[in-house]
Amino acid sequence: MTAIFFNLLVNSIFSLLAGLLVVYFFLWLFRVETSQWKLFLLSLPFVKIIYDLARGVPKESILYSGIDIYTLPAKHQMFQLGIGLSHWSVYLNGVFSTTGLDGKIYNASIGDYLIFWIQRKYGTEVPLIILSAVLAISATLAVIRIVHGFRFERKRRLDRLGRQSLRKITLKFRSVDIYISDKFSGTPFTGGVLKPYICLPQDAVANLSTEEIEAVIAHELGHVRNFDLVTTILIQMLGDVFWFVPFYRWLSRKIDRLREVVADQSAVKSGIDPTHLASALVKLKEIPDSNDKFVLYSAFFRERSLLKERVERLLGKSNEKQSRFGWHNIWVKSFVSLAIAGAVINSAFGGNNSTGAFQNPEWFTRLMQSLGL
Repeated sequence: MTAIFFNLLVNSIFSLLAGLLVVYFFLWLFRVETSQWKLFLLSLPFVKIIYDLARGVPKESILYSGIDIYTLPAKHQMFQLGIGLSHWSVYLNGVFSTTGLDGKIYNASIGDYLIFWIQRKYGTEVPLIILSAVLAISATLAVIRIVHGFRFERKRRLDRLGRQSLRKITLKFRSVDIYISDKFSGTPFTGGVLKPYICLPQDAVANLSTEEIEAVIAHELGHVRNFDLVTTILIQMLGDVFWFVPFYRWLSRKIDRLREVVADQSAVKSGIDPTHLASALVKLKEIPDSNDKFVLYSAFFRERSLLKERVERLLGKSNEKQSRFGWHNIWVKSFVSLAIAGAVINSAFGGNNSTGAFQNPEWFTRLMQSLGL
């Protein structure tokens, strides 16, 4: 079992890599503009990690067969690189396979090569030590985040008991509680899923005009409408487990930044004057935040580069290029997004794969044969 879990953790790196390669190719191809659609596409690599983890190691892999790839003769290893078609979507194929001494083809992955190499060079017990250390760090990070979150929410609830609602806004089946607090400072924040709230720090309210306060509330309502809290918690918790995966933090930060821009767009669509929101952003940057505020998706709110980008967008000075190949059409968006999701799930690049997953469907094979290809 140690080898299996070690394999899955190592290959989670390549699950994210495969997802990123596919998603960024289509983002470039269609020149997808900043929107909820782009956020959805950028979340697919995270889904890929979970999917590959749940699927596990293929039964036809060298791990299950007990084949030590370093003992095989030459020319028994193969690396397949290319793209193909699998039933209803394309896929990116960059995988290893091994021909056993029995003549059968077995799946291989970088995780397989790594564990056999470690066992041969450092001993059979070393992978277990590495696995235990990685999981211990993952558990520690997850527990720290959970404890921090509960402590903050407990403090906020106690503070809320002594406050009157500024107002309540109904969003479909949820009622958003908006209140002012002097226990927190800096930027307003939101939380809650079934019972969402927006907390407006007293010093923020004191420094903003009525129009700017309404603009900030509209921005926070954008987060509530899009259930940003749910997706952020899932991504952060998954990030604690897979803390060792390169590009994970980078991608999660990028999504955090995009969420702020999308929430701005939501505020403007609700009728808010974008200049009021832009001026509020500049003013709020000068107010120091509470050190103990449990910030989920506004951690990059105060970055100079993000602030500059948001203000420019709100003032109509964005240099973002328009989408192409019909991406503006809702039907094109829906169909292409579904195809991209399938491509991400079916693609593999150095990680675990199933040989059957990369065989073209029978109808496609017959079509190619009829064309003489």
